[in-house]
Amino acid sequence: MKNLVHIHGFILIILVFAISCTERESHGNKTNIYYSENEDLPMGNFIDRIEIIPLETDSMNLIDQYHKIEFYDDFGGYLIVDKRQTVYLFTKEGDFISSSRKCRGDGPDQYNILVDAVYNPYNKSIEILNPFGSIYSYDLSFNFLGKRDLQEKSIHTFSRFYPLSDDSYILLPTLLGEKDAVMCFCDYSRQSIISVEDYTADFISTLTMNHNPFMRLNGELYFLPICLDYNIYRIDEDSCKLSKYINYSFGENINKEDLEKRFGDMSNRKSDEESLKRSFAVMEKVNDYLLQSDTPIPVIKQMNDSYLYFYVINNGVRETVIYDRKSKKSILHSNKHPVCLNFCFYLDKNSLYTIIYPYEMDKYIDKSLLDGNELKILDRVKDDDNPIIVRYVMKKGLT
Repeated sequence: MKNLVHIHGFILIILVFAISCTERESHGNKTNIYYSENEDLPMGNFIDRIEIIPLETDSMNLIDQYHKIEFYDDFGGYLIVDKRQTVYLFTKEGDFISSSRKCRGDGPDQYNILVDAVYNPYNKSIEILNPFGSIYSYDLSFNFLGKRDLQEKSIHTFSRFYPLSDDSYILLPTLLGEKDAVMCFCDYSRQSIISVEDYTADFISTLTMNHNPFMRLNGELYFLPICLDYNIYRIDEDSCKLSKYINYSFGENINKEDLEKRFGDMSNRKSDEESLKRSFAVMEKVNDYLLQSDTPIPVIKQMNDSYLYFYVINNGVRETVIYDRKSKKSILHSNKHPVCLNFCFYLDKNSLYTIIYPYEMDKYIDKSLLDGNELKILDRVKDDDNPIIVRYVMKKGLT
């Protein structure tokens, strides 16, 4: 379960430091996804073909265990952050563009700690967020453009952000427990948080995997929380409000009250060092328990007009669930198959995208679904190359 993100250890240190210094769907209504009643299908039953995109490899762009990957239509490429907190840019064909390798440090034009990085389409820059809300801006060649700060002190640290304009952003606090299930609307021209939206009522636990929680669809902005929360929210950018768009169920959902009876209070609002450590310890116990639960736990969520995609942990087994929003039916595919789908970071039309290392090819690529050209590309991949982008193209009439 190495990709599961409970709470990253260095974030807790930063916090302490900061203190000391499938049946029916309508808007807001429940969508029941009874996937457990389905046959566990092999990949070839619902994937039409597989395409692979090796990321260019040389000594200047070697990725050391990716932490985040996102595709941006705006500049037509991938943004990848690795465990060294270096940002890499690649074209959609896998060609290397640039990296932030020389931007990490203590200089005035450098960032020291990265918790998130995005492409900002409003000023066409790469922006890097540090835990304390500072944003560093660079062009696509990683030439420094500027730094902006927040003066707000009520939030200790942040973990995610999303640009709404040149100066307006959504920031998400580091998620330790229920009190952190809020969304901060920030105006950097005023260096302040102008509004805070609360989704604590539906927060269950911090158990999740690393995925992008924001997405645009048909001009609307949506939020798919990086926590256990059985909702997809719509964001009103003008009023800075959240509203429930889809509330989903897998036939049985985790009950927060039962968890609190078993493990203790998850809604501690105190922010002193001891309270933070206690909240962290409770969440760790809850998450360990949920990983072995018989109740399916969605740890990655993706959405478009046609499908809902979930990567689920069920009694220690990883499962892919794809729900057809038109037919109201779903499919199930688990990692019990000799070749299985890896977790996917991007859903585009009828395609799912993942990233794998060369040594994982036999586990996640069914070679019978590759054409002759893709097989030749795969044969040229070396064990010590950069990761590979894999595109799973789903069959028409999926369900």
